[in-house]
Amino acid sequence: MALIEVQGLVKNFPGRHGSITIMDEIGFSVADNDFLAIVGPSGSGKSTLLRLIQGLDRPNQGTILFRGRPVEGVQLDMAMVFQSFALYPWLTVKENVALGLEARGWSRERQEAQVERYVNVTGLEGFEEAYPRELSGGMRQRVGLARALAVEPAVLLMDEPFSSLDALTAEGLREEVLQLWQDPALPPEAVILVTHNIEEAVAMADRIIVLSRRPARVLAGVPVQLPRPRDRKSPAFYELTDYVYSLITEGSAPAPLPPSTA
Repeated sequence: MALIEVQGLVKNFPGRHGSITIMDEIGFSVADNDFLAIVGPSGSGKSTLLRLIQGLDRPNQGTILFRGRPVEGVQLDMAMVFQSFALYPWLTVKENVALGLEARGWSRERQEAQVERYVNVTGLEGFEEAYPRELSGGMRQRVGLARALAVEPAVLLMDEPFSSLDALTAEGLREEVLQLWQDPALPPEAVILVTHNIEEAVAMADRIIVLSRRPARVLAGVPVQLPRPRDRKSPAFYELTDYVYSLITEGSAPAPLPPSTA
C-alpha cells in the first residue's frame, strides 16, 4: 500500500469573474522511502498541493489517502519546511525547534532531549540561545528543518526550501538534507519537495512529478535512476534535466526518456 495516494484532485479559487481552476484531476502516489520532487510552471498550484496533502486546505474534488485513510484534517505525522523560514523572531533557536513538541503536549524533559538531538543533527550546536535575527539565511533554514524533523514526521514536505539562499549555502543544505534522509535512524519515511529548480529536482529526487500550466495536470512521472552521489556535469544528468525542462515548456505528453537515463 502506498504511503500517500492523491486521486483526482481538483482545486478552485474564487476570482473576479467566477472560480479559477488551479489544478484538475491531479493523481500520483508516494511510497515508503520515496523522495519525490514536484516541478511545474509558476501558478500551477505546487505549494497548494503540499497544503492539500498535509490537510491545511481541502480540495474541491478528489481524495488524498495517507496510510489508506482519507486526509480530512491537519496530519500531525507530516511536517512542512517553508521557503520563508517561518520562525518566530522573539523565540530562540531551541524555543523555535520546540514549538511542535509543545503542541503535542510533551513533557519538558522529553522536549529538551528531542530539541538537543535535532539541534545537533542539523548543525546548530552553540546557537541554541540565538535569535533568528542573529543567524544567516542558511542557519535560519536549519532551524526550520530541525523544527520539522523534531516531531519525527512520517512525511517531510518542503516548499521551495532553498530558493531564498545563496547558491553555495543552498548546495550545502541540499547535501545535508539528503544525508539526513538516507540515515535509517532518522525520520522521515518520505520527502516531497516542491521546487522551480529542475537541476535541484534531478539532483535530489528518486522521482519527479511534472505539472502542466494552469489548470495543472500531471504531464509525467519521471524516474531518476542516476547513481548517488549525482554528478551534475555528467551527460546523463544534463539529458534528464533537459528532458524535464522540455516537458514543462512544451506542456505536452512525454517523449521517451533519454537512453542514458532510462
